[in-house]
This record gives sequence, structure tokens and C-alpha cells, in this order.
Amino acid sequence: MKKIVPFLFIIPLIFLFSCKKKGNVDIQYLDYWIKNNTAPYEVQFYLDVHYQPTEISYNWNFGDGKISSEKEPVHVYKNKGLYTVKLTITNYKTVVEKSITIDVSKDTMPIKVDFDYESTHNNYYAPCEMRFYNKTQYASDFFWNFGDGKGSDEIKPTHIFQNDTTYNVALYAYSDGDTATSVMQIPIQSPPNTISVDVVSVWLPEEFLGRDYELFYYTEKMNETPTGLDPVYGDSRPFGWIIEKPLFYFNGDYNDDYLYFEVWDLHNNQAPTYNFGIQFQKIQEQFYPDTLFWDDGNGFAAAVALSYSNSGKK
Repeated sequence: MKKIVPFLFIIPLIFLFSCKKKGNVDIQYLDYWIKNNTAPYEVQFYLDVHYQPTEISYNWNFGDGKISSEKEPVHVYKNKGLYTVKLTITNYKTVVEKSITIDVSKDTMPIKVDFDYESTHNNYYAPCEMRFYNKTQYASDFFWNFGDGKGSDEIKPTHIFQNDTTYNVALYAYSDGDTATSVMQIPIQSPPNTISVDVVSVWLPEEFLGRDYELFYYTEKMNETPTGLDPVYGDSRPFGWIIEKPLFYFNGDYNDDYLYFEVWDLHNNQAPTYNFGIQFQKIQEQFYPDTLFWDDGNGFAAAVALSYSNSGKK
């Protein structure tokens, strides 16, 4: 076994695997919230644009003769009607257009209550951090009942479900004495008893490139490194290993034991070139992230892609 040395402190930052895609604009999400059910109608627009470069412009045409260049504007419709809203996003390379219809055609619009949700890392294991998306129209006030004795009056709250059970989550919407409710069942699974190390990517300073490197990783003092894991020639940043193997010695306890990694120069057995690690309890506290990140600020960084299951060892 290689000699174990103190490992670097994990820094919770977002480290990009690759450069951002430049040039093309992609509208991932366009939505709106009509805050009241009688005129004048105040409408908040929401937008999610991916792969946008710095130079980008927004042009909203609200269908009533008014326009805006804000990213997520608020607009007031003074009169009843059906309005076609057109958004045009422009950069130096592309022009993208998207249209939606705003319906405020009645004297009093009935509340349409709806919501959606997603977990922080797309893993529904306890504890689970859930983001809620309020898709309700024609309502001004809300109350969420999360089914665990807790609630919120935020429009789009985030909530942590602590236990593995099915929760009945209810959203109540109110406007001028009118009330509507939507209920969904959200199943939360028990904590995963299996963690797989899928991909390990490493960034080293330039002076360390051009060498052969080995990877070793451990659950506390137990060597988890798969037999036959080949060395990798580190000629660029990042380089790494595709592993896709479960941790044999992990027993499902999220305690203060460490999962840690050592990157060794194949021709230098004095000490690892780079090492990094995290406690299992920190993995759970971060709600079972798909990727762990480290960066010591001196050119050394790492990313480890993980996957989880409750199906036992592979």
C-alpha cells in the first residue's frame, strides 16, 4: 500500500470540466406568472437561457404595443384580452425567437394551480433537498404544506425531506377570496447503501504534465482501487480514469470516515503528487452530489463523478 499523507481540504466551488459553449443561444425555459385574477393584470416573466455568451440582448414584445429589453421583466396588462408575447434573443451569431399566449380574457380569471419539483442532484434519497416550481396562474398568495409538519408561503421554496417515506405535498393558491389546491405525492428513498466511483478527473500544474500517473483510492485505510487499473499519461488538463466500480468496503454508514484519493507519479514513490478526500457524512450533507469537486488554488484540482443505488454491490 502507498504511504498515506494528509489530504487537502475540500473547497465547495463549481469547477468547469470544459469551456462554455459559445455562439449559439438556447432558450431552455420560458414561463410567466399572472399575479392577480382581475384587471389590471401584473405578469412576471421567467427565463432560463443556456450557453449564452456575454454579449446578448433581449427584446420582449408584450402584444399590447409595449416592449422591454430586460431579461425577466414585469408587465401590466390594463385591459382584458388574449396577448401573444414574443421574445427575441440576439447575439453576434444567432437570433432565437419564442412566443407564448397570455390569457386575461375574462372579467375574473379562475385560479389555475399547478407546480412541479426536482431534487438538487436528481437523487431522491433521504435526506433530500427539493426545489419547487410554482406554475400557478391568476393567484397572488400561496401556502405550501410539505406533508412533514412544515410549510412555506414562498412562491418557489426549497425544502429538505429528512426521512424515507412518501410525502403528500399541497400547494394552496389564493386571489381575491378565491382558493384552489393541488396535491402531489413525492416518494423519498432510504439513503443509498452503495456508492460507485465512476470517473476521476485531475488538473495538475503544467510542470507536472508529461508523466505517467497511477490512481489509488481508499475507504479509510482499506484500498478500494480496482485490480488492473492502468496508469494514465497526463499530457493535458484534465486527465483521468473511467472506473464505474462500487466501493467494496463502504457499508452504508455516513459517518466521519473518509473516501480519499491519491495520484502518484509512476516513477516517484516518495509521496503522492496530489491527494484529496471527503467524509461520507459530508456526502450525505450535500444530498449525494453527482460530482465532487476539489481545488487547492495552486493549480491542483479534481472532480469525481459518483453514482448511488440501494441494490447492493455490483
